[in-house]
Amino acid sequence: MHRINADVVIALLLLILCGGLYLDTHFYQTVPGAIIGAKIWPRVVTFFLGGLSAIYLFQSLQKGRPEKSADDAAPLTFREWLDVNRNVVGCFALYAFFLMSLKWLGMLLGGMAFVFMTLTFLGPNNRRSHLMNALVAIGAIGCMWAIFTFGLGVILPQGEILPR
Repeated sequence: MHRINADVVIALLLLILCGGLYLDTHFYQTVPGAIIGAKIWPRVVTFFLGGLSAIYLFQSLQKGRPEKSADDAAPLTFREWLDVNRNVVGCFALYAFFLMSLKWLGMLLGGMAFVFMTLTFLGPNNRRSHLMNALVAIGAIGCMWAIFTFGLGVILPQGEILPR
């Protein structure tokens, strides 16, 4: 019999969260005269997230518990842990800077800077990659900003650099 590993626990918690989010959609009020109800989009996202969580649970149950090696026995120092988790910590730090910069840069410039810096942090460090990262950041965030601003009428943070 396999012991439960951390992946199984996380997948079960995600499924419980998805169930709670789905139940919460029953309390959303429908706006009179609306073509599509307010419940549709959250339910689609919750259904998709629940499906991915179910796949995660299925794969975690099949994988079983990893066997410990001799390297796993020694506890890591903070410096070693930071070296192992460099990408995760770096991405969270970049996201924190993005959130703090929204007041000054706004969604458009801040989003472009965040995507560019994240891609540069995770990818190779050469001129061609930097150019490609800049094009991806400008294209992706520019399109997303245009869709939300003009297509959906959502007011995004504008910042102090590019006020309307």
